[in-house]
Amino acid sequence: MSTSPLGRPYDYAVSCLHQAAGDMEALPLELQTLLLVESAQGIIDNGGLEYFYEADFPNSPPYSVFVEAYRRIGADSAADCIASTARMFPFAEPQLFEPLRQLWLAKLGAEPDSEFHRLSKRICGDESVWSRLAAYVERNRDAFAAA
Repeated sequence: MSTSPLGRPYDYAVSCLHQAAGDMEALPLELQTLLLVESAQGIIDNGGLEYFYEADFPNSPPYSVFVEAYRRIGADSAADCIASTARMFPFAEPQLFEPLRQLWLAKLGAEPDSEFHRLSKRICGDESVWSRLAAYVERNRDAFAAA
């Protein structure tokens, strides 16, 4: 059992992901959306976008996958924060280069008033993401019927 605030639907989505051998793309879009937003926002709430970008996600999806998931639930402001900061990396496909991301993030640490940090503060602790995600799950409850 998870500690997700979304309880049974989240547990159901995780069990489906396990059955799909970790292949997120094999899941229905509704389950993908729940898993992507729940995992990303949990990380962001614990340490901002710095934490979100620090480590690789399984299969290194492009950050646009997260942006699209946030947009599907109607969290456009949070999606904009991720999209904007992902474009700030001074190299292409940052999701593929953890060491380079970490170096760049370390340099940003010396600039606490940067645009990156401003956007990070805006999304970190944004309770509207969780309420929008819960509403999204409710609107798509048929996708979570076994939950």
